[in-house]
Amino acid sequence: MTNLYEQIASQWLQAGLHVCAPALCHSCNNLLDYDETWLCNGCREWFLPPNDSKCMRCNARVGPHLDTTDGCLLCKRDYFYFDRVVTLGFYQSQFKDVILRIKHLQGEQLARTLGTLLGEHFFRTQEFSPDFITCIPVHWWKRLIRGHNQTEAIATGVADILKKPFVNSILRKIRHTSEQSGLLPTERRKNLRQAFTSDSQALIQGKKILLVDDVLTTGTTANQAAKVLIAAGAERVVVAVLARSFGR
Repeated sequence: MTNLYEQIASQWLQAGLHVCAPALCHSCNNLLDYDETWLCNGCREWFLPPNDSKCMRCNARVGPHLDTTDGCLLCKRDYFYFDRVVTLGFYQSQFKDVILRIKHLQGEQLARTLGTLLGEHFFRTQEFSPDFITCIPVHWWKRLIRGHNQTEAIATGVADILKKPFVNSILRKIRHTSEQSGLLPTERRKNLRQAFTSDSQALIQGKKILLVDDVLTTGTTANQAAKVLIAAGAERVVVAVLARSFGR
């Protein structure tokens, strides 16, 4: 009976707060109902993964009925240190807009909310059970300027759903690099060469790791980070990102 009273009191409190300080959906800016958090139910539906055929290896869009066990035309010639990529959607329209928002400090909670959606999708569709979740790190200077690392917030949301620990200290970015966007694939690989390192072999040895990022284009960033994890003794690395970009 006590739990029932507490539940009723919590519902009345949420309703009161909604009346006094109505919240807006961080995606469409419409008013949220009292039982909605950060995203309205309509936008949550919009962020559900599309049913398009995807490459089993890099998660790019492919034609129907293609066998992509060994990759698609975009990735079959690439050597990946990670097993595969799992994405929530594609980097376009509303999804692109909301991902740009989470790069700012005020978008940290929204990033965590999107991370829970990614975690739910991963839980429904994947048999891979990681020992822990980590994320792509940023250089300390970029972290200082931006104020946060949105991938940490995304990874925390994923960890909440999968009920696995989030460990953000096993990877470090030791070299400040240019932005990957706009670079050719060969330039991307050169730009990130030896940019990541790890001093946590004892934590990594023999572990299955889920590596989280916001957007994947060529896979260079995730691959360089996964290379460090595998070199440190990780058994397997799977990558989960919010969106797959169309670029190559």
